[in-house]
Amino acid sequence: MGFLRLGRALRATLTAATGLIAATGASAPALAGAWPMAEGELLVIVPFSTTRANDSYDSSGKVVPHSDYRKTELAPYLEYGLTKSLTLVSSLALTRDSTDYFGIEFTQRSISRLELGMHLGLGEWRDTRFAVQALAVRHNAASGGDPFSSRRGDVDGEIGLFMGRNFTLWGLNGFTNTYGGWRYRPAGRPGETKLNVTMGLRPLADTMLLIKSESFASIGKVTGDYAFQRVAASKVGLSIVQQFDRNVSLELGAMRAIAGQNSLRESTLTLGLWYRL
Repeated sequence: MGFLRLGRALRATLTAATGLIAATGASAPALAGAWPMAEGELLVIVPFSTTRANDSYDSSGKVVPHSDYRKTELAPYLEYGLTKSLTLVSSLALTRDSTDYFGIEFTQRSISRLELGMHLGLGEWRDTRFAVQALAVRHNAASGGDPFSSRRGDVDGEIGLFMGRNFTLWGLNGFTNTYGGWRYRPAGRPGETKLNVTMGLRPLADTMLLIKSESFASIGKVTGDYAFQRVAASKVGLSIVQQFDRNVSLELGAMRAIAGQNSLRESTLTLGLWYRL
């Protein structure tokens, strides 16, 4: 990444592979979103994902080679309807990631993050539902010298707005759920803006097709001798959710980075179990 000394270059390579991935993957599923969970209802989602990247985007957005990076993650996610308009959310991520740097593999295993927050429904206006989200994220994975990622023990804060609409397309029922948010990081590290859009279509009574777009960009400058001052990424994905009964569903999905700056060009496969109580 342009650091002058090999030690810093090695650390930058490894932490870009771990820290930036964590930045792009730290958001829980936007499921309640603009629609609160029913009061007293609990939704448990247990997604298992595997991510791989062997190239990245440089400061100009050009694809360049990168040390082979792999990550597997189990990230149970909960939503609970506390009241008619207030949904509590929580997520815990168990992560294993590794980077092969010139034949030397660096690996770490950790409970990489814990998220706690809430969605508060604001009501409906012109057929669009609105909700605000507040989220606290504690980080437990090491991030080395990466100036963009939160450090172990840091607690980030995030606030954002959901907008959701129902629609009918070609006779199929569907919805859109859009989230725009801002994340604060302590100790003078750059914050983050994000925009996530999910569109759902139901081709069959028990089958939901989800089309997803996720984007983020760092805001604020980094102090010190670093070769780049901005990190950004955009990803698109597709998932199929098959409902077996009222309480049990299974999701199979894939996501791919399509653009970025100083971030990994990653591909992710996800298998998730949904259980409603």
